[in-house]
Amino acid sequence: MSANTPKLVALIGTGVIGRGWIRVFAARGAQVRLYDSDPGGADRALHWLRQDLEADRADGFLSSEEAVGILGRVRAEADIAAALRSAEYVQESAPERIEVKRALFAELDGLSAPDAILASSTSALDIGEIAGGLPGERRCVMAHPFNPPHLLPVVEMLGAPRTDPAVLERACAILTACGQIPVRMNRYVKGFLGNRIQAAVVREALHLVETGVADPVAVDAVIRDALALRWATIGNFGANHTNADEGIAQYFARYANAYRGLMEDLDETPPRFDDGVLKRVGEAVERREGVRSVAELCRKRDVMVKRLRKLKDAEERRR
Repeated sequence: MSANTPKLVALIGTGVIGRGWIRVFAARGAQVRLYDSDPGGADRALHWLRQDLEADRADGFLSSEEAVGILGRVRAEADIAAALRSAEYVQESAPERIEVKRALFAELDGLSAPDAILASSTSALDIGEIAGGLPGERRCVMAHPFNPPHLLPVVEMLGAPRTDPAVLERACAILTACGQIPVRMNRYVKGFLGNRIQAAVVREALHLVETGVADPVAVDAVIRDALALRWATIGNFGANHTNADEGIAQYFARYANAYRGLMEDLDETPPRFDDGVLKRVGEAVERREGVRSVAELCRKRDVMVKRLRKLKDAEERRR
């Protein structure tokens, strides 16, 4: 364990995001306590954890000893105070409603140890609104992960207006020690970084399908087998920088007008999110991937992400 790895972490809320956090912390040696206001929520998360660990063991990503160790460090608590007792770091993953999160953070602030960091997984809300005015606002941070957190390591980080900068630094150090990549934001903006970029891509991808320009498989092929291969290795700006021999400035000196024209041509009408179109997209994806359910597709995604991360990590170590 790193010196920055917390001895005990409390995870409050154990849905899709909350359960992913289990593997982030328990895999690095932290004791993890689970609490969910839904009486069956924590038990469902433990059931998912057992299945996910077994799938990883069967696919060669974990040894049996590692899986047993992770499970042994995780415990569900029926009482929120018990989950918070002695926790150094608290990660909240409750429903994305401001009134729910404000009330929960007030409870966390009152029940947790005075120096425990209180972090929110919020995907759109302002941590200043969630924690503003609390006696313990100084120790509250936003730590927004990507789904699933244990596979996609970036965590968007931001403090509330009265967050102690040292607390934000400490939260980033904890997450780094647990294998994550904290990304600091300078100020709040709706949707943060990832969701804003994702929304732009989703908007245009759905628009192209809804208006009959191309089918879902064609749109995904352009992303999966072209754009995303570059993005996954060197990012968007990295891809721009390699598109001309002298770099990004030369590239946009040549193509800025073309990009302006494309941007002006983007339809300002948002997609309708029509049920029929979305059903067609889902069916096309499942046919293409040869799966019969979302769960099968998730496992296929997980395996490919793990293999890609191993490849990227090996390349980083070679430098």
